[in-house]
Amino acid sequence: MTDLSIHPWESDLDWRNAQGTTRGGRWCDIVGEPAHLVAAIFAMIMEPISTATASIGFTTLCVVAAMRLPVLWPIWRRMFGQTWIKLLLLWIVWTAISIAWSPDKQIGVDRLSHIKFFAWLPLLWPLHRYWKWLFGGFLFSTMVLQGIQISGEFFGATYKGASVASGMRHPTMAGMWNAIALSCWLFLSVSAGWRVLLLSIPMATLSAFGFFWAGQRAALVGILIEIALANIILGIVAKGWIRKAITRGAIGILILGVVYFVAGARMTAKIEQVSKETTQSLRGDAPEMVETRIAMWKMSMIAWEKSPLFGVGLGGYRKATAEIDVGYKRENIHSYDTSHSTYIMILTESGIVGLGLFLVWGFAFFVRAIVCLRADPARIGAFGGTIIWFSAGAFDSFNTRGVFLTVGVIMVALAVMPRTTRSTTSLT
Repeated sequence: MTDLSIHPWESDLDWRNAQGTTRGGRWCDIVGEPAHLVAAIFAMIMEPISTATASIGFTTLCVVAAMRLPVLWPIWRRMFGQTWIKLLLLWIVWTAISIAWSPDKQIGVDRLSHIKFFAWLPLLWPLHRYWKWLFGGFLFSTMVLQGIQISGEFFGATYKGASVASGMRHPTMAGMWNAIALSCWLFLSVSAGWRVLLLSIPMATLSAFGFFWAGQRAALVGILIEIALANIILGIVAKGWIRKAITRGAIGILILGVVYFVAGARMTAKIEQVSKETTQSLRGDAPEMVETRIAMWKMSMIAWEKSPLFGVGLGGYRKATAEIDVGYKRENIHSYDTSHSTYIMILTESGIVGLGLFLVWGFAFFVRAIVCLRADPARIGAFGGTIIWFSAGAFDSFNTRGVFLTVGVIMVALAVMPRTTRSTTSLT
């Protein structure tokens, strides 16, 4: 059962009394929450720009948090005492242990290093009183990414010889950030007053452009699932959402119409591609892209069958599949170092135990997230973002790349961190 108890330290007075080391009988904080908040927003802005800027931002946030360690320790101790966090840690520990039987321990250690990005959870958690600032920081970071995409789409800007219309990092990452931002702006458009509505519509439109410029179908699948599932869940837990859901749908159709009018050729090509692949699949003739994915999944499952309970070990995917031939000749699927599915990848490398722990953690997270959503429907944007991330993860290996992992962890933190405001119920 997920721990949703309310702790007394969440009030402003008790929050101050729970902090840090003493000086003259009073608790002190040599850095302070404002600097921590600025570092967090700075790290979010740096994350989608490039690998170098992401490293600078994340390191800065870690350094600021380390300087506040005496202050943050009692907060973290309570956070790590929660059931859903314990399950996450258990999965991470099992993943690390699986390196022991991996045929490629060096790659396993490298893969494990990407798990460090789960540190976004404790890094953001103590800032729960500034939830709106953090949420705004994420949306602003996506606007920075969209500015980069615009420079590539309309002004021919390039990075390492390639257009930056899909961002300067990975197109899948750009698609994910834009898809989540689109969802958040659409929810904001029906959750606040007219001023927010007038801001949300152009921002959602810009996110839609950024999403299609990135051209990633995994994010497309994710947002389609989110549109249905998030609205249904919010309709169940919050009163009066049916009208808002209809309004949100109408705004979404309007935005897609604008995007189609301006960038119709690209959008039409994407829709035709998806339609063609769907028709081929229904006829039993899988399209090339789908065939490639299926071939990699088959190859991965054959490797998993050799050690179903414990898996081949973290980092062992490529060596475990090197001699497996599934008869696919269109492309060298052995050149990929992942199976392009988070869930199949976890199953292959850490077995039934690893995937079971991951799914149990995911279930515990969503239990907590729904309870938090019931107490504070404003979290629906972040909640929708987690649905997009977990859904799109079926078509790419998000657990093996920090570039994919970070945005999901940020949304997880924003979806379930406590909010100690006068108008909402605090949850920890």
